Amino acid sequence: MDLLAITDIHGRKNLPEAIKTQISNADLIVIAGDITNFGGYNDARDIIHTLTTINDHIVAVPGNCDRITVNKYLIDNDLSLHMATRVIQNIALYGIGGSGKTPFHTPQEYSEEDITMTLQAWEKQEAAKWHVLVTHSPPAHTKLDRTIMGLHVGSKVIRSFIETFEPDLVICGHIHEGRGIDYINTTLCINPGTFPQHAALISFNDSMDFSLY
Repeated sequence: MDLLAITDIHGRKNLPEAIKTQISNADLIVIAGDITNFGGYNDARDIIHTLTTINDHIVAVPGNCDRITVNKYLIDNDLSLHMATRVIQNIALYGIGGSGKTPFHTPQEYSEEDITMTLQAWEKQEAAKWHVLVTHSPPAHTKLDRTIMGLHVGSKVIRSFIETFEPDLVICGHIHEGRGIDYINTTLCINPGTFPQHAALISFNDSMDFSLY
């Protein structure tokens, strides 16, 4: 199974032909938040429509720059992974959207206590071979949560969750300059970078392989 991970779309709809090909060829598109740029239901609909005309196998979490009505759009259209688990083929995906608190008072910000409560709903899916956490906010103290000023602004709670439960893969976003990969113990963590300039392709077979674009 080939999973295309994208994040931080921020309302962009002009897609290069190369990324259209990647979208078309993927078995599943996973969006790790910031679908819109402070937009709501209709904005999310327009962005997702751009993608579904190419590939309608999509799951997503909202980002901190998505208004709460984006969550409703995702739920109404059976795309939401926020606070939910989906098992697709032999891959279990669990999602948490929004971000931790920021100085900018963006639409979807949650305290570490809120994030803790959300993560408590997670249960390992025994039938799944692979477990994937999809979170807009990156785990703390990694290469993926470091701002241009050198500050680590990711979630300590999400990092603790990863250390405890060791999912196979974490897909995150939020920190645009944090594009890349890192490991927490055996867990591969990927921040694909801003879409459509960047994406990550993860292939699940006997092993898990990945490429950044």
